[in-house]
Amino acid sequence: MKYVFIKDFGKIVEKIDLEEEARWVHLKYARGTFHKTAYILRNDPELAQVTIDKFLRDCNASEEIIADLNNPLKKDHRSTEKHFQEFINFLVKTSSVHIMGAVALGLSIFAGYELGAQMDKRLNNYPSFTVIGLMFGLVVGCLIGYVMMYKYLNILSKQNIKKLDKRKISSENVVWPIIEATLYDVQRAVKNYSSDLPKGISRTILVNEDYSIDFGKLAPYLNGIPNKSFFMSKETFEIFEEKDKQIPPIMDIVQKAVYMFYKTNGKYPMMPYDALNRVNYYQLMQDHYIQEKPEIDLYLTDYNGLITHIKPQKKRAGGF
Repeated sequence: MKYVFIKDFGKIVEKIDLEEEARWVHLKYARGTFHKTAYILRNDPELAQVTIDKFLRDCNASEEIIADLNNPLKKDHRSTEKHFQEFINFLVKTSSVHIMGAVALGLSIFAGYELGAQMDKRLNNYPSFTVIGLMFGLVVGCLIGYVMMYKYLNILSKQNIKKLDKRKISSENVVWPIIEATLYDVQRAVKNYSSDLPKGISRTILVNEDYSIDFGKLAPYLNGIPNKSFFMSKETFEIFEEKDKQIPPIMDIVQKAVYMFYKTNGKYPMMPYDALNRVNYYQLMQDHYIQEKPEIDLYLTDYNGLITHIKPQKKRAGGF
């Protein structure tokens, strides 16, 4: 597992890269032009922590970044204890199931034997029914044991699948660095994220209530968290910088109104003889699809009534 910690102190940026392996902890410290690395053996957790603290003191690391670094280390220690406890619980549960299966098998065989012996005694046909009873008890006992193990393993596998899914979806285990990202970077990341989504899931899951993009989900595609906010329309999926954050909610209202207008009238609300295909707000207001006229112009595209805030180029006479 890899962690990245960054502290920005204006002219100086402090950074620690921590990579945990099976037997080693690899530390990289950087502050300005100063760089230092260390490999620390992790067979003794307490000694490893002391060595890490000494390394950071030698580097004159700030208290803020040291505090951030200690959190995942403590979390990892608690995680190890948790895994050990889960292993003990697994052994206890598995042993209990095996014991119950053995008891069920023994009782079934004993019951089959007794039933067969009684039949042989009455019919004076020993040992035919005794053997049949033993075989019957063995089969029944095996079936009971199989059903018990099947149910237990099925429950266990479902629990493991849920845990695995949570690990895949959650990015809490990674401390992402703060990065600079352009509008194009975010657009490309959203596109790649959308292509990886399961069928039927929309990219709108990236959009928060205030139309800002949830970079917690998008961070793996950007390799970090942008240092500024970006916003996205839930209807058209257009992405905006913070200076244009008022546009997405307006676009969503108008886009829904355009769809409803088309569904009712069979045509889109466009201004007559308008080469730019601007949305006719007066038509939408007249039929109460919107309550007030937006302050910006929006334009109908050639894609099934989809609107955009980008002003199209005027077509010249003759369609050129």
